Amino acid sequence: MPMALKLLCVKLCVLLLFFSFSLATKLQNEENPERESLLSFKNSLKNPNFLSSWSPSHPHCQWVGVLCENNQVVSLTLQSMSLKGPISTSLFSLSNLIVLDLSGNFFYGEISPVVSQLRKLKELTLSDNQLSGDIPIELSELTQLEVLKLGPNFFTGKIPPELGKLTQLRHLDITGNALKGNVPVELSSLKQLEVLELGNNLLSGVLSPTLFTSLQSLISLDVSNNSLSGTIPKEIGNLNNLTDLYIGINGFTGVLPPEMGNLSKLQNLFSPSCFIKGPLPEEIGELKSLSKLDLSYNPLKCTIPKSIGKLQNLSILNLVYADINGSIPLEIGNCKNLKTLMLSFNSLSGSLPESLSKLPMLSFSAEKNQLSGTVPSWLGMWTEIDSLLLSSNQFFGKIPPEIGNCTLLNHISLSNNLLTGPIPPEVCNAVSLAEIDVDSNFLSGSIKDTFLKCRNLTQLVLDNNQFSGPIPEYFSDLSLMVLDIDSNNFSGPIPVSLWSSTDLMEFSAANNRLEGTLPVDIGNAVGLQRLILSNNQLHGTLPKVIGKLTSLSVLSLSSNSFEGVIPAELADCIALTTLDLGNNHLNGSIPEGLGDLAQLQCLVLSHNELSGTIPSKSFSYFRQINIPDSSFIQHHGVFDLSNNKISGSIPEELGNCVVVVDLLMSNNRLSGEIPRSLSHITNLTTLDLSGNSLTGSIPPDLGFSGKLQGLYLANNQLTGPIPATIGQMTSLVKLNLTGNKLSDSVPFNLGNLKGLTHLDLSWNELTGELPSSLSGMVNLVGLYVQHNRLSGTTDELFSSSTSWRIENVNLSMNALSGDVPSSLGNMSYLTYLDLHGNMLTGTIPPGLGNLTQLLYFDVSGNKLWGQIPTSLCDLYNLHFLDLADNRLEGPIPRGGICQNFTKMSLSGNKDLCGGVLGLDCELKSLRERPRVLNAWGIAGITAGSLFVILSVVYALVRSISNRESNVVVLDESKLSSSVNHNLYFLSSSRSKEPLSINVAMFEQPLLKLTLVDILEATSNFCKTNIIGDGGFGTVYKAILPDGKAVAIKKLNQAKTQGNREFLAEMETIGKVKHKNLVPLLGYCSLGEEKLLVYEYMEPTGPDFKESEGGNLVGWVFQKIKKGNGADVLDSLVLNAATKHDMLQTLQIAAICLSDNPANRPTMLQVGSSNSVKYLPRRYACFISSQVHFQTRTKEELRKESGSEEHAK
Repeated sequence: MPMALKLLCVKLCVLLLFFSFSLATKLQNEENPERESLLSFKNSLKNPNFLSSWSPSHPHCQWVGVLCENNQVVSLTLQSMSLKGPISTSLFSLSNLIVLDLSGNFFYGEISPVVSQLRKLKELTLSDNQLSGDIPIELSELTQLEVLKLGPNFFTGKIPPELGKLTQLRHLDITGNALKGNVPVELSSLKQLEVLELGNNLLSGVLSPTLFTSLQSLISLDVSNNSLSGTIPKEIGNLNNLTDLYIGINGFTGVLPPEMGNLSKLQNLFSPSCFIKGPLPEEIGELKSLSKLDLSYNPLKCTIPKSIGKLQNLSILNLVYADINGSIPLEIGNCKNLKTLMLSFNSLSGSLPESLSKLPMLSFSAEKNQLSGTVPSWLGMWTEIDSLLLSSNQFFGKIPPEIGNCTLLNHISLSNNLLTGPIPPEVCNAVSLAEIDVDSNFLSGSIKDTFLKCRNLTQLVLDNNQFSGPIPEYFSDLSLMVLDIDSNNFSGPIPVSLWSSTDLMEFSAANNRLEGTLPVDIGNAVGLQRLILSNNQLHGTLPKVIGKLTSLSVLSLSSNSFEGVIPAELADCIALTTLDLGNNHLNGSIPEGLGDLAQLQCLVLSHNELSGTIPSKSFSYFRQINIPDSSFIQHHGVFDLSNNKISGSIPEELGNCVVVVDLLMSNNRLSGEIPRSLSHITNLTTLDLSGNSLTGSIPPDLGFSGKLQGLYLANNQLTGPIPATIGQMTSLVKLNLTGNKLSDSVPFNLGNLKGLTHLDLSWNELTGELPSSLSGMVNLVGLYVQHNRLSGTTDELFSSSTSWRIENVNLSMNALSGDVPSSLGNMSYLTYLDLHGNMLTGTIPPGLGNLTQLLYFDVSGNKLWGQIPTSLCDLYNLHFLDLADNRLEGPIPRGGICQNFTKMSLSGNKDLCGGVLGLDCELKSLRERPRVLNAWGIAGITAGSLFVILSVVYALVRSISNRESNVVVLDESKLSSSVNHNLYFLSSSRSKEPLSINVAMFEQPLLKLTLVDILEATSNFCKTNIIGDGGFGTVYKAILPDGKAVAIKKLNQAKTQGNREFLAEMETIGKVKHKNLVPLLGYCSLGEEKLLVYEYMEPTGPDFKESEGGNLVGWVFQKIKKGNGADVLDSLVLNAATKHDMLQTLQIAAICLSDNPANRPTMLQVGSSNSVKYLPRRYACFISSQVHFQTRTKEELRKESGSEEHAK
């Protein structure tokens, strides 16, 4: 019993003690202020449930992230818990806190100044949040602080200089904010600082040398990606403990100080994207510990110092875009740990040094330099290399098979070099090869078995070479994702098995000789995103199964021979951004479903035989501004239906296609009015509706198209006035309204179009005067208003001519009156001036002789009087001058072009004498003296006149007799029986020289016609038949009686010679036969008149945009200027051996096509010069400065009819 009583007492005591302890603990928890502060912090969060372990039922020292000593919170670490909200000030009451780490959360707002209460705090880490505002200066009161990390956040303002009071600080990180101002010099007081990270801010100014003098403990310094400027202080060499230096992406200038060679512990030097210049100091070789050196994107403009070979620990060297020149130094081969060498986009020359072969290279890039020589076989010694990039250099010779020894090679690029020969199959011994880029070389041969062993190949780029033969069948067995074989000589059909490749995403084989049809198997290539087969010889219909290619983004089948209708199933290719079916033989209507392709931003159906109307239902294409992968779009915003047979009206719904940039519907059969809704296309840059049957007026709303640069409404049936709102289109560059029925006057505010270069209002019914405001178009190059009803004078229009750089002016066939403005002589850029068919009076201003660039001048059909100015005749560039049908008088000047006048160009001026007219000016002057004639004088004159009349009658009889005896007339049956209808023109019977041409030079029996037949075919050489005008004569289009069109060149008399020499030259030309030369069909020689007859060629050449040079010659000049002259040359004859000579020949040809004849060499100089450098100095200068010439063809100078010029 006592024992039981004792046991009961013990239990009661234990229970009492437990109760007392629990009660004490509960009272302690309820009264602990730190616990309450933590709970207050939790409740301030937007997501307090993320701290679910912080339960009042548990002691706060056991909560997640809370560390206590002696029941006092000394550390709060809540990093990367996705907590969200402001930082509650309750935390700053934890006075015993030593570590506070809230990094990697979503805290926002400002840091309260009461943070200064954490006097014992040694580490404050608030990085990777969304905190904002200024960095509080109260942080400087945390004198025990050793680590302060505040970045990245959104702090603004300046770095508080007061931070310099934190003398115990070892790590300061405020990267990734928006801090501005200088780096405060007060930070130099932080003697214990080891890591200073200020990168990715907006700091500016220079770095104080004091920083580098005082911070001797600094190990890592990061001020990268700011706006710091000035030179790098030489005191940086005092940081003996520095291992990491990040100063790149700033505005630092000058050279790297040689004192940097004292940083013996430096391992990483990161200084790209500054303005550091060379030379690089030789002391850089003293950085024995350096492992990574990045000086890319700096204008170093120096060579690589040989001392860099001393860097035995260097593993990465990046000098990309650093303007490095010279050769790659042999000494780099001594950097035995170098694994990554990046030298791309510089001016390095010479060959690759063999000393590099012993390096443990993993990645080597030297793209876009001037390296030369052969691709070295020792590259095969880089057995661990992953990437080898040598594109855009001048390597020649063959690809070495030893590259196959690089068993870990993943990517090789040798594109844009001068490599020749076939690709060795041994390359595929590099079993890891995934990408091969060898485009733009002179590689040739078949690839029948070349890539058979490249089983890991995913990208193969062979375009712009000379590969031939069929596309191999084994391509379908590879893992190809990208196959690009554009611009080669591949032939035959596309292997059917290729369409079964499930990995293939891009197949581009444009500009080859591929044949056959697209099989139904194409529907199996469901992974295809880009299919480009343009400019081949494919034919047949487009298979309907193409609609299964739902991933297809780009489909380009232009310039083939596809026929039939466009399959409606194309609307199922919902990812299409580009659809180009232009230049085929497709017919039928445009499928309505194409309008449902929401991502479509380029539609080209031009040059087909499509008919029907433009789909007008509500559609969604050309509306989506942002698409998943815009890089796949070939021509953003192009809507091209031109050159078809599409009829009906233009749908109003097109105004909703806000993505359209170029709306091209010319040369169709469209009718109705131009929709006002087109003005809603806010990005519209080009609108071409020319060559249709549109009626009504031009919508004034078009004037609100703020981005429109080209407006082409020519050759329609538009009526009414030109809207004044067009004068508000300040972005307009070209305006063509020719060939309509527009009336009323030319709006005055067209002069506001300061950027306009071409204005064509010809062939309309415009009246009134030309507004003087047009002279405000300071960029105008061509002004064409011929064939209207304009009247008044032009004095005010040309009053500001000194500031006008216009080149072509055609005011002909109007009712303009008054004098020819003398101010025209100030228009020094003028090359073409046509004023014929007006009512101009007065004299020809002598000041026109100042127009040294003038090529064409026509004032015929006016009422001009006075003498022909000698200064006009002396213009050495003038090739065409017509003064006929005026009232000019006096002697014809004997200099320049005037000595080669034809009677036709002076006809109708009865008071002119001398020159070609043959009338003696002295005899003419006698007529003006008082005449007192006696009977003998009258009798003498009568007898003389009778003698002249009889002589003329006799000559006419002889002429008719000779013509009847010499002319052979062929009937229609003979004309139609000739296959090619080659023509041969005999000279008139008045020709005194015998025929000497070898007629066997021409391919067919020659047809004999008279000069009368030629005159009838050209309507007496009517100006409306002119299709071109060059330095040697004018070209007319002629229609023979059988309807056959020919081109007749009427040679300028200044360029002709004797008849025998002319016939001998014809014999020589008859021997020349080439597919690219227009055949010469015949000739005609009549005294001084010489005619050449060519086959008429319809215009088939490309239309060159202004950015491409404007025409063929301009395009060639632009290619030469950009160093891409090889693009002009014929790839069939171009190879590495001939490229240099052919480029030199191209440059000589460019000189010969100079607009200014003074810059053209003579044939003697061309024939005696083996290269450009042997031409006289002024021609060599022309090559270097040819970009300053605005190149034009002579055809462009002749815009007589207001229509497009014919290509010859």
